[in-house]
Amino acid sequence: MVIIVMPLYILLILQLFSCVSTENKTRLTFDECFDYTTFPLLAFSPTGQHLLIQTRRSSWNTNSFENTLWLYDIQNQTKKIITTNLHKSIKPQWLPSGNFIALFPNNHSSINKTDDQQYIYLYSLISDELLPINIGKDVPSTFTWSSNDSSLYFVTTNMESIVDKNNEWKDVNQYRQNLMHKSSTIYRIDFDFNDLSLPIEKQIIRNVSTLIGQLLYTSFEEKLIFTSVATLLENPDSFEIYSIDLRNTSALSKLTNNEAIEFELQLSIDGKHVLFRTLSLNSNKGKLNNTQFRLHSLNLINGQITRLAENFHGNINGHAFKHDSSIYILGQLGTEVQIYTQHLPMKDLIQHNGWNGTYESIILSHDNESIAFVYSSFEKPMEVYFINNINQLELAQVITNENNLFTQRNLP
Repeated sequence: MVIIVMPLYILLILQLFSCVSTENKTRLTFDECFDYTTFPLLAFSPTGQHLLIQTRRSSWNTNSFENTLWLYDIQNQTKKIITTNLHKSIKPQWLPSGNFIALFPNNHSSINKTDDQQYIYLYSLISDELLPINIGKDVPSTFTWSSNDSSLYFVTTNMESIVDKNNEWKDVNQYRQNLMHKSSTIYRIDFDFNDLSLPIEKQIIRNVSTLIGQLLYTSFEEKLIFTSVATLLENPDSFEIYSIDLRNTSALSKLTNNEAIEFELQLSIDGKHVLFRTLSLNSNKGKLNNTQFRLHSLNLINGQITRLAENFHGNINGHAFKHDSSIYILGQLGTEVQIYTQHLPMKDLIQHNGWNGTYESIILSHDNESIAFVYSSFEKPMEVYFINNINQLELAQVITNENNLFTQRNLP
């Protein structure tokens, strides 16, 4: 009898402790559920001394999202806000020297309602101030810097109405009555940092008969790399990667020809390779065929495209180049997203031992000494972590506290 009663007694005690620990936490409310903060951007400075962190959270008063840009000092382990009015889709970038950060506000008219001009803002780490640079009335969609602080390339979108006289779907799909052909213009502007108040002259690099999604500059053979995109998934040919030779801007080269959406372009350290992820589409003769995200490497020297992590049977959620030409890969199997390394030209991945859960947005400093990533799990809400050794993932230091509320609530 004692043998039977003792386990029941112990189980009762454990249940009581469980009830007490649960009652100590308030139940998560419906409104609080939507106050979760995400981290769309992490970016090390070229000097490796600072880390840019973008946070996004719901702004109920404005019926939108608040995008805030933080500057984290790695040595002093402190962070401060640069702006709470960051553009929702144009990502801020470090200038090559690491002394400035280029960013676009979400709505310049809210800063100066009497001014219809567009501005790019340069945040100075030295003077701790935002410096506005007038770039005219054209609204930029993306931008990239050259190999130094003096030149910036940015893209604007042009729209032209085209009437489709042979349209048979007028009463079905409204947009076909008056099609909008969208093209892009690439500009270059040069800066004089001795006097940033001087007027900026824009130079047209090239008009492109497609929408441009992402723009990169590589000093290797002086080229611009960009992705073409479309607002509709009707034609796989609308999604490709191109290059422009800046020594002969009439030379436009198509670098890919696959039935897939290419995105998240990243240059290798030497600028001779481009990593990109793909989401496969089939031809417009058949049905849409979405598959898992894949990872590819484009050799800018010979144009060869190589699929990476070919033996990995899960989803590829992210990537980062290392200085030794190996690659960190965020691979998803089931609900777990873990960090792997692929040493080229080997095909097998090496998994790094860490916590169970989801790793994302992994980045490396330019000196390859520091690693930052976003991590979350069932027990830990999403935060940014920092570490100096990939082999010590379980010792990573959390450097944000944006979702602390969710550690204080009884989650469903």
